Amino acid sequence: MLEFNATVLAQIADFIILLIFLRLVVYKPLTKLLASRSEHIANTIAAAEQERQQAEQLKAGYEAEMRRAREQAQEIIQKATKAGEEQALGIIENGKKEAQRLKEDALASIEREKQKAIAELRDQVASLSIMVAGKIISERMDDKIQRSMIQEFIKEAGELQ
Repeated sequence: MLEFNATVLAQIADFIILLIFLRLVVYKPLTKLLASRSEHIANTIAAAEQERQQAEQLKAGYEAEMRRAREQAQEIIQKATKAGEEQALGIIENGKKEAQRLKEDALASIEREKQKAIAELRDQVASLSIMVAGKIISERMDDKIQRSMIQEFIKEAGELQ
């Protein structure tokens, strides 16, 4: 069985006095310290949560801004592409018009040169035919016969073209 002696009673009394002393001196400051620490942790968690929400709002704002910027960039690209295509069509159309004009100028120039060459050829043929006719006939022709022969020769030369 248990024997009670004075040492055990003294130790129990000392322990109870220690508990009362700790309760009066250490417990209140310790609970205040723990409460303030707990409050500080709760405030830090609340501040972190608030900052997280602000960060999410900023992120959402930046993402919306990025979407708008992409849309604007796409719109600018589409406008530039359309303007480039229109400009290319205009350049092609102007090139076609210029080519047609040059072709028409060249054809007109060719026709003028052709008519000039035909006129020169007629003059030369008329001169040659008069000379040949004069030598063949060996007699002098009158002006009326020469002109009718020239006209007939020119008519035949024109049909050969």
